[in-house]
Amino acid sequence: MFKIGEFSVLTSISIHMLRNYDKIGLLTPKYIDKSTGYRYYESNQLPIANQIVALKMMGFGLKEIAELQLQEMQIDNLEEILKNKIKVKEQEVKVIRKQLTQMENALKDLTTEKEQVLSIITKCIPDRKVASLRMKIKEFHEEGRLWKILGDECEKINIKFSDSNYSIAIQHEINFDENYIDVEVQRLVENTYEDTDIVKFYSIPSCEIASLIYQGGYSRLKDINLYMAKWITQNGLEICGPAFNIYYISPEHEVSEEKFITEVCFPVKKR
Repeated sequence: MFKIGEFSVLTSISIHMLRNYDKIGLLTPKYIDKSTGYRYYESNQLPIANQIVALKMMGFGLKEIAELQLQEMQIDNLEEILKNKIKVKEQEVKVIRKQLTQMENALKDLTTEKEQVLSIITKCIPDRKVASLRMKIKEFHEEGRLWKILGDECEKINIKFSDSNYSIAIQHEINFDENYIDVEVQRLVENTYEDTDIVKFYSIPSCEIASLIYQGGYSRLKDINLYMAKWITQNGLEICGPAFNIYYISPEHEVSEEKFITEVCFPVKKR
């Protein structure tokens, strides 16, 4: 028999870890002296100890190893376990490669896009009900007129807006040849209502988006849109719907444009 210190040297497993293995039932001493508390291990436990070290090196956690019950483990079972672990690790490698690509792209962009770098995420936005007004305008600043029309019409028919106090604007088309911008403005509502001649009510399903939230004026929107389009391509995604802006703090709430909070959203899917 080997004392715990001797067994530790032979297996390259620290005494602290051997005690932990005993505690979780992974590798228990063959004998414990009741009077001294000394732990003793036998020679036939050395192969099990080596297997534990080997499995740890392959990325198995202690809980996983304990569940394998190595002393009763059949080779066929171990083969299946290793095949499954390989699949898990291959998926982890894909995730790590994607993360490395994102970091490398961010590092390159730091020289030219300092404010936007590390600001884009992908997320799912939930279902929502909206009151919508869609019109063609000639200049971007005319969007404010659409918000007033939508607000006046909803007030007229006593529409209750959602407690989520933000607005959404979608630019469906920018036609430079015919000099118009096809814009839709939306406010969230609690219920479903009958359409009017001016305002339409409908539900929008949840979707995956690339999102960037920034503080400041709308003059930055062009550069942000261009950077986001590049980021989406670099990260193996493609745009699958019209981009839209969510206004959390807008001219409706704040005079100073430096305090505006806007989320730029692009519906995306994997390429």
